[in-house]
Amino acid sequence: MSADIFDAVPHRRDFSFAEHTTYGCGGCADIAYFPRSADEACKLFSALKAEGIKFCILGAGSDVLAADGLYRGAVVCTYNLRAMEYDPIGLTLRTECGVTVAELLAYCRARGLSGTEFLAGIPATVGGLACMNGGAGGKFMSDCIKSVRVFDGELHDLTNEECEFAYKHSTMRDIDCIILSVLFAVERQTPAAVAANIAARLKGRAALPAGRSCGCVFENYCGVSAGKIIEGAGLKGARVGKAYVSAEHADFIINGGDSSADVYALIRFVKDEVYKKFGITLKEEVCYIGDFNDSNG
Repeated sequence: MSADIFDAVPHRRDFSFAEHTTYGCGGCADIAYFPRSADEACKLFSALKAEGIKFCILGAGSDVLAADGLYRGAVVCTYNLRAMEYDPIGLTLRTECGVTVAELLAYCRARGLSGTEFLAGIPATVGGLACMNGGAGGKFMSDCIKSVRVFDGELHDLTNEECEFAYKHSTMRDIDCIILSVLFAVERQTPAAVAANIAARLKGRAALPAGRSCGCVFENYCGVSAGKIIEGAGLKGARVGKAYVSAEHADFIINGGDSSADVYALIRFVKDEVYKKFGITLKEEVCYIGDFNDSNG
């Protein structure tokens, strides 16, 4: 059974993390699978678990740092899981986990559906954002999600409450599952109004640092911007190899080379220096794939 699904699902050997993450660095995985449907994703998930094969799930790769070298395992890519279905009676929109923010907003703009415009400009997928309760401008996924469909060996539709959303967290980060789809609550608006909301949000993001990054590396601390804390520690412009702390926004670490080790070392350096200066332990938003030679790998 496992061999059948491994053969049936589209796959690729020597999968490059550098080519599939916004950091643009990292090594390769033995193999990557690209399930074409939720059913295929569930069967693949079960087969990988049954065979004891190490694997990770990857969407747009916008909030991850993959280690250099070989990842001895499989990658489950959600790229093909991009269906969307609008229910005009219930005013809900179901999107599969691989739908990107850009695709979501294009769909909503065309149909005059409001409620998710605050996500504009985030280079992520719906599944990844739901998992970490991502957001921007003081709004989060938890503000517009009705339920999340997951598979952990069985299908579950977790209500907003059951997702236990918190700041940059959800229960999906604590359980061994794959997110299949998200059910959004939406409101009717004119396409022009939705487009204006999206444009306003994109204008607000225009000043964010350019370059290869994961966006903000660290979570805010007790309501205080992590960027302000890092700046207060005098770390703007700090550098390890070709990785550096942005001079524009200190919570952005830019990859100017091709080494995940440099990025990771700089993250550790920033954490250590902030702790030495303020006694504050910053918590990473970025998720790690592979081995980085300590407990965070």
